[in-house]
Amino acid sequence: MTTGKRIVAAALGGALWLAASSGLVAGDAWSPQTMRPLMATSFDAGSKHLVSYFVGADNGCRLTVMVIDSASAELETPATEATRLVVTVADGKAAHFDTPVGKSLRFTCVSGARAMNVEHMNRLAAYPIAE
Repeated sequence: MTTGKRIVAAALGGALWLAASSGLVAGDAWSPQTMRPLMATSFDAGSKHLVSYFVGADNGCRLTVMVIDSASAELETPATEATRLVVTVADGKAAHFDTPVGKSLRFTCVSGARAMNVEHMNRLAAYPIAE
């Protein structure tokens, strides 16, 4: 890995750590948000905490979402394992991520990968009605 790539990786890691530790969330944890490239955004979702960012990709946004266990008063040591999800979202299209608290996050790529809009929606299950 070159020195330049190491610096970028360290800066990105620091930004993600800062977002996770400081709770970069606009007022209401479930209010709509607009992300800019490499701007970390975090969400609390019950027992999980999500940190996301994106970069421009060919004809879309390359979105990264990291999922970790939320801090808890019962646990002396916070969880250290994280799950990283990476998906490319085409211009004008959306990716949906379900959370463990009955909500979904919809990440929509703005044309030209200038931004991603994040909306929070209630998730409803549809079951067939037995006759």
